[in-house]
Amino acid sequence: MTMQIRSIILYGPENKKRELKFKLGQVNIITGQSRTGKSAIIDIIDYCLGRSTFRVFEGVNRDVVTWYALKLQVNNSEVFIAKPAPKSGAASQSSAYLKMGANVGLPEESELDINSNDGAIISQLSALLGISPNLSTPAETHTRQPIQATIDHTKFFLFQEQGEIANRGLLFHRQGEQFLPQAIKDTLPYLLGAVSEDRLTLVQEHRELKRQLKLLERRSAELNSIGGTSPQGTQLINEAKTVGLIEQDVDISTPDKLRVALENASRWRPGHSSPLPENVDASQLSISIALDEARKNYHEVYERLLQVKLYETQTDSFGTSALEQVRRLESIAILPSQAPTLNNSCPLCGSTAHSTPSSNEIRANLISLQNDLKIVEAQRPRLREHAERLELEVSKARNRLNELQSTLRSLAQSTDALQAQQDINARAAIVAGRISLYLESIKETAPDATLSREISSAKARLSVLSELLDDEQSAMDLSSALNRIGVSMTAFAKTLQLEFSGSPYRLDLNTLTVIADSNRAIPMERMGSGENWLGCHLISLLSLHKHFIEHRRPVPGFLVIDQPSQVYFPSTATYKSLDGTSESFRTSDADVDAVSRMFKLLLTACKELSPNFQVIVTEHANLPEPWFQELLVEPPWRDGGALIPQDWLVQK
Repeated sequence: MTMQIRSIILYGPENKKRELKFKLGQVNIITGQSRTGKSAIIDIIDYCLGRSTFRVFEGVNRDVVTWYALKLQVNNSEVFIAKPAPKSGAASQSSAYLKMGANVGLPEESELDINSNDGAIISQLSALLGISPNLSTPAETHTRQPIQATIDHTKFFLFQEQGEIANRGLLFHRQGEQFLPQAIKDTLPYLLGAVSEDRLTLVQEHRELKRQLKLLERRSAELNSIGGTSPQGTQLINEAKTVGLIEQDVDISTPDKLRVALENASRWRPGHSSPLPENVDASQLSISIALDEARKNYHEVYERLLQVKLYETQTDSFGTSALEQVRRLESIAILPSQAPTLNNSCPLCGSTAHSTPSSNEIRANLISLQNDLKIVEAQRPRLREHAERLELEVSKARNRLNELQSTLRSLAQSTDALQAQQDINARAAIVAGRISLYLESIKETAPDATLSREISSAKARLSVLSELLDDEQSAMDLSSALNRIGVSMTAFAKTLQLEFSGSPYRLDLNTLTVIADSNRAIPMERMGSGENWLGCHLISLLSLHKHFIEHRRPVPGFLVIDQPSQVYFPSTATYKSLDGTSESFRTSDADVDAVSRMFKLLLTACKELSPNFQVIVTEHANLPEPWFQELLVEPPWRDGGALIPQDWLVQK
């Protein structure tokens, strides 16, 4: 028995539990009126199977339920997975509670402690299903990353939501989401068994063996020749020329000459070069400090000289002006020796009609200017002498500054030259060492029989691996599997009496659609009526599961379908008005025969694959036939019956 669903469990207020049980290996039908929680079942199962995104509808589902749980039957073991509802309206939640055993029971909410997460759940369930290490590696021309199939990739074939089951353009669950169509194409070959179970191991072995063979062949080539056929030897010659170990025009026209040139280069020893003084950094630092002090001293002396020059210039300007004034005032000699009695009378005419300086005042100013000139003339020699001393100090400071700058430049140039020489020696030493190592590795030896055997063995194993990994063989196996699936699809199409049931049906993996090969290839999207689209979905999924089970492929053995019969009703409004009772179905004007054929096909498929296949259907329709009533999981959800108990909502 493969993986099937035993029950869905909801945890609600006051530690209450709601368990929706399903029968294993059979068709399970849940019917009822709208807005009773039927369409949430797929999202709850998907959420508990390791999907972090929470897609359960808003409203009472989020407001009342505290934990969502799923009990699975996997072979002889039970697996219980519970996940808390996301907090504060979050869109995702990855923490989980996981328990496995022969009989896990039904834990109380107080026992549900987080002990796992979605990643671990996917890994655990994949291992329980028997999904072996696998890897779908794109062709070299493709840029997408390799993908490894897990239980996540089986969900494309486990669920059909209301908007998917009769979609003319999309065949599989979530096929319309970005990147997922390619994921379906990449992983379905493995799930169908067209790819070897140990392909990933073989791919890794093939890759590692190719790398080892390349190293062995390179080793063999180096041992056999170091002449023009030896890229490494030629490269070392070029490097030796670059660092001056050998002359540029050295003759390497033969293997012997090449060897001699390399041996000469390997014997290189560094020539004598003065080592860098140990205190070179200290010397440069002391000179730099002295240079800073000399520069400071020069600026100070030069500033003092400028001040003296400025003072001298101002003194000369004053003396010139004062001398000019003295010469003007010396005309006082023409004035009378006895000044008028009135001080405010003109010294020339004695008139008081106008205001002019007195002769006494003029004589006083003249005497003052003459005294100032005597002082200036007396100070001029000392000022000149001081300026000359400062000029001498400036000259000495400038010479000291130039001397220190020259010393620092010389020391730096000397250091750079020594450093450059040491760098050349170091590079030459590295190349010489590599040449010595190379010559050691290719010493003349007898042919290495062990190496030859290793190369032959690696080539033989690579040949075997190439056959096992032959893409053409995988393509043939995939084509064979799809052909067998097509035979089942054609048979199911006749049972459903689809429009093109007289023609072969097949699954096209390239376009992920169903094609009926009538007079021409007719894809699903060009088939008329929702009945044909629904039929294509059903015959594809049932045929795939038939193949999975018959070939013991690691895919869960259940299929959950939401409201498939809606296409058989005259209108969507009529279908939604059904309340899950057989009475409402009788008055709906539905295509009763078509609805009956659909459910009988599901029933026949389950019986044929029993006990390994389980179908869960959520519906509005309720056929009155006894065989249909036996498939009901619970009484129709109406008059308060629903996924979430009515008393939970009252307490809320």
